[in-house]
Amino acid sequence: MLVRERCGVSYESDQKNQELSQAKSAIILAMRYLLDTNIPVSFFRGKAAIIAKVKEVINKGVGLSMISLGELYHGVNKSNRVKQKIKEVDKFVKTVKLLMVDKAVVWEYGKLMAKLEKKGIKLASMDVLIAATAKANNLIILTGDKQHFPRLKGFGIKVEVIK
Repeated sequence: MLVRERCGVSYESDQKNQELSQAKSAIILAMRYLLDTNIPVSFFRGKAAIIAKVKEVINKGVGLSMISLGELYHGVNKSNRVKQKIKEVDKFVKTVKLLMVDKAVVWEYGKLMAKLEKKGIKLASMDVLIAATAKANNLIILTGDKQHFPRLKGFGIKVEVIK
């Protein structure tokens, strides 16, 4: 009790945090997929198989990691049509749930990186963070990448590759 009082934490704020956490859990439970960065990129480029799959799963609940959003904005800023590309990305992002990198995600990241290192498997940190986001939220990674994410299946990461 004393620690709570000194830190200015009330039981009321604990209850609100718990309610927010439960609301977040309900939203995430309704989600099934986490898009890898290459999915919106291929979508913007008009790749038919990707467009068809996104249309198929969009109502099943689709998330996008803030890591992927950062990668998308990185690509946008390398373009010679930045304003147009930002509008495309922002419009797409409105159709999905953005997932933050929280403590559960970074915990999964740390565990996954350690396991990968022990096995001698090298993956980009951004890809491992995306995988950790999927693992922490019990989501299936939807990707067009036939090389990186499928290597994570043996680590408890669910992956679906669009061919």
